[in-house]
Amino acid sequence: MSASTRRWPAGHRLAAKVKGQDGKRVAPATAAAVVVIALLAWLLLRGSDDSGSPRPLAEQPSAGKTLEVVSASNLLPALTGVGYPVYWVGLRPATEYEVTRFEDGRTFIRYLPAGEHAGSNRPYLTVGSYARPDAVAGLEALWKEPGGRQLRFPGGGVGFAQRPRATNVYLAFPGVGTQIEVYDPAPGIALRLARAGVVAPVG
Repeated sequence: MSASTRRWPAGHRLAAKVKGQDGKRVAPATAAAVVVIALLAWLLLRGSDDSGSPRPLAEQPSAGKTLEVVSASNLLPALTGVGYPVYWVGLRPATEYEVTRFEDGRTFIRYLPAGEHAGSNRPYLTVGSYARPDAVAGLEALWKEPGGRQLRFPGGGVGFAQRPRATNVYLAFPGVGTQIEVYDPAPGIALRLARAGVVAPVG
């Protein structure tokens, strides 16, 4: 997730067809290279800062953004009309769920301790879901990059993490048009949750 001096992109999805500056379609190999580089740049721009803390959702660009804190029983209704699967890591005791939705295809579920206010800038466990039809292919492409880590998870999921104790990990599942990011401020917890098989669609 972004450092305090960075900004989240207005949208993260890559174009299905990559074209050259003259408007002509480029060779498949060139297009594939552009896609890999663009995706890697997007992930790195959203990577953790030196402290491993994400940029608070309250500080994200507000255009097309809605935010509410709900109980577990109201979580599914809060996601009505999203249009793509939204993931979480299941119920937690004494917890409320902050749901933040952006019109560009991003939805976040943040686990707030009871009594915490919406938009708090304190870092908590957060699961981001990003609409992306080629989510699996995008993560598999990163395995070929220097330092890329090949991760596989229960349920056929694939993933990417910069290091074992990273504060965030990216996942995707076959046949699902959603890329998932699990963040936890404690190093290594995000990867542990992913490997435990608890990352699942809401509902």
